[in-house]
Amino acid sequence: MSHQEDGVHCIVCGKDQDQFSIAHDEWMRRAFLFVEQGQLKMCAGCGAKYLVCESCGGLYCRIHPALESWELPDKCPKCGWVNKDVTAWDGTSARHF
Repeated sequence: MSHQEDGVHCIVCGKDQDQFSIAHDEWMRRAFLFVEQGQLKMCAGCGAKYLVCESCGGLYCRIHPALESWELPDKCPKCGWVNKDVTAWDGTSARHF
């Protein structure tokens, strides 16, 4: 069951953001520049990980290993803030050193 992205609830299971915890995922930090520069939270219900909005603290977007550029929003669904690193991402899943 998929839920609508509102920046407050998990789109996978519907849990409220209050039931999320800070997540540390080194692979995602290396793979996605916008995760390296930001913060992740993980849903207590299903384990889905989300990039946290730098402006309002809401759930900017879900991040996962098979992420495609079309899955990323143009702006935070909660406050409308635009993360330039997210919008500039070209779909390359891992940075090359």
